[in-house]
Amino acid sequence: VMEELPDKVRQDFFIETNESGIASYRKLQSAWLAEYRQHKENNSLPAGFVLNMLTELRHHCGMLKVWPACQWVAEYHKQTGKPVVVYTHHRDVLKRVVEGLNPDVLRVAIIEGGVSAQKRQAVIEDFQAGNVDVLVANILSANMGITLTKADTVVFVEREWTPAIEEQAEDRVNRIGQDAETVHAVYLCVSNTIDERFSRIVSQKREVVQGV
Repeated sequence: VMEELPDKVRQDFFIETNESGIASYRKLQSAWLAEYRQHKENNSLPAGFVLNMLTELRHHCGMLKVWPACQWVAEYHKQTGKPVVVYTHHRDVLKRVVEGLNPDVLRVAIIEGGVSAQKRQAVIEDFQAGNVDVLVANILSANMGITLTKADTVVFVEREWTPAIEEQAEDRVNRIGQDAETVHAVYLCVSNTIDERFSRIVSQKREVVQGV
């Protein structure tokens, strides 16, 4: 059925955060790097230290993208009137995105790990029926086995290490029943942070997988 599916377009949307936001990121980054150098000098680097450092920096970038993500979604809905799917990784990022969306303008629904199967199915049916403007979802809870073709655009506030997870999440709107000519996957990225490096690494992984 591949010929029946629409083309998919990926786009990195770069965000220039405010001075306090970038300052908080730089402070966190400096603290981690100072501890890293100390461990290297003493030959005492704990297992998993670098992964923990990257994970916390990535999480911090996710928090910095909450308000820009809400602005992007509000503008998208204003211009198109279409529903949209927003993906996050961390629960607190998801919560803040939901809190930042205007309930007087946007009908918002949530899919995350704590949502029961029955509630999850009800949310999906509501979304497909056109009763939801923004579905905010945890990417690991909503990247497989569901159909969200009422939307033709997904927005990623946070990235995943594995391209396949992101592609599965993209394809929730890129399934049989999608009548748009093109679907869009928008990836928010904070300029001059680990976000840019992370984006390049995931893209390189995707190229390797596709090459194989």
